[in-house]
Amino acid sequence: MLRKILYIVLLLLLLVDLGYSFRQHLSQPLDGDMAGGIVPENSIKPIFRSPLGTAVFFEHKTYPNPNRYFSHLMFKEYFNSVPVWLQSFVSPIDSVYLSCAIAKTAIQLLLILLLAMVITGTKNVFRLDFMAAAVLITPFFQTNGYRGYMGIIDTSTTYTFFYALPIAILMLYFLPFFWGYCHGQRFSKSIFVKFFLLPLALVVCLSGPLNPGIVLVFAVVIFWDWMVKKYVASNQGGAVSKMLFAIKSIPEAYWFYFIPVVLFSLYSLFLGKYNSIDIDNSVSLGRLYSKLPEGIYYQFTQKLGFPILFGILILNTFLIKKYFKTSEGRKVLNAFKIVGISSLLYILLLPLGGYRPYRPYVLRYDTILPITLSLIFIFGVTSLFLLKQMSGKQKVWYVPVIVGILLIFTNADKPEFDKNKCEKLALKEIAESNSKIVKIHEDCDVLSWQRIVKPEDSELNAQLLFLWKITGEKKLYYYSQP
Repeated sequence: MLRKILYIVLLLLLLVDLGYSFRQHLSQPLDGDMAGGIVPENSIKPIFRSPLGTAVFFEHKTYPNPNRYFSHLMFKEYFNSVPVWLQSFVSPIDSVYLSCAIAKTAIQLLLILLLAMVITGTKNVFRLDFMAAAVLITPFFQTNGYRGYMGIIDTSTTYTFFYALPIAILMLYFLPFFWGYCHGQRFSKSIFVKFFLLPLALVVCLSGPLNPGIVLVFAVVIFWDWMVKKYVASNQGGAVSKMLFAIKSIPEAYWFYFIPVVLFSLYSLFLGKYNSIDIDNSVSLGRLYSKLPEGIYYQFTQKLGFPILFGILILNTFLIKKYFKTSEGRKVLNAFKIVGISSLLYILLLPLGGYRPYRPYVLRYDTILPITLSLIFIFGVTSLFLLKQMSGKQKVWYVPVIVGILLIFTNADKPEFDKNKCEKLALKEIAESNSKIVKIHEDCDVLSWQRIVKPEDSELNAQLLFLWKITGEKKLYYYSQP
């Protein structure tokens, strides 16, 4: 009975937090990349004509994001249909913001559920440990607060579709592998799973900018970890014999999960060489690497979020090593080691992704998203392990520490429910105007990254507003200071 009550309390906490996040997402302004991806703009159209990016070598073309077809497809199709469908219930303007909030909250929930599945080794949402894991990690999903340094769901809806969603798909792909590797479960031999994984591997690698790099780093570290263990345990004579033994002992399931996704990742990176965005923003590799130390310092020290997370991870590691270094405890510590090595390799590879003016130090909350999620996973798995292993007396002091950390993150994530108030007023002004060129009086960005001061600069946005039925005809707009 007590477990049922505790489960219900945890479920309510999760739902309240998700509802709070939904309200925050509903208040975010629209970003400046939406029109380009939804209408879409001319430079994006080659992506849809060549889904697998073959145009780069058959037609010798360079264009933006030739290796991100599925992110563009999901983003375009969602925002071409959902806002219009929602207009049966809400106004056209509200339907757009509601669509953004629904998408962001759904992706946030998906990531929470996937992380909880990896932490606990089960997909049974009715288990107490599953719900405990979900509640432990939920406060780290910051909409405001520490979002600028450890954000997962971006304020930009476009970026959410290109960063958080692809990583969720990647986690879904590796979920059966995680269960086998982390929890000792038998790898599925289902024909359905095998049939499903191959196309999913292609989707993984042609979605978002981060997935191919994550896959390659993860593959190297996993195989390295296995090889070292088997090499050390081998009773073969000589280094070569031990190495051959280690290679031969790699489970068939490892090859099955990694070979397709690694090959597709290499193909995706090859396509990325023809990304016109990287070509147009070329900066020397040496200069990018020289910026890494500054990037690491600024990214992990400027707000309390990461230092607090690092602090509790150090405490958890110390407690496991000192009091709970059982076989299960060693597995938990080994997961931490793998995350640490993977994170280091990933950071060292980041400059190869090219330069962007909006992230001058290479590291930014979006580029380090896999590191952030990995650290949250380690927090969840170590904290849940300790809560299960500790005696009642030990929990008396440990539980308040965990609750205190979760409260710090919850308190930091301020409501800020009026962020799009100005933009909504401007959209209403455009919608109600009888002019085909509207001078707006609201001093804010409207579907853009900066003020639109020339009517012709709003051409694509005007097409999008007409597509969303916010306007009855195409209306250009601009802002001019009084």
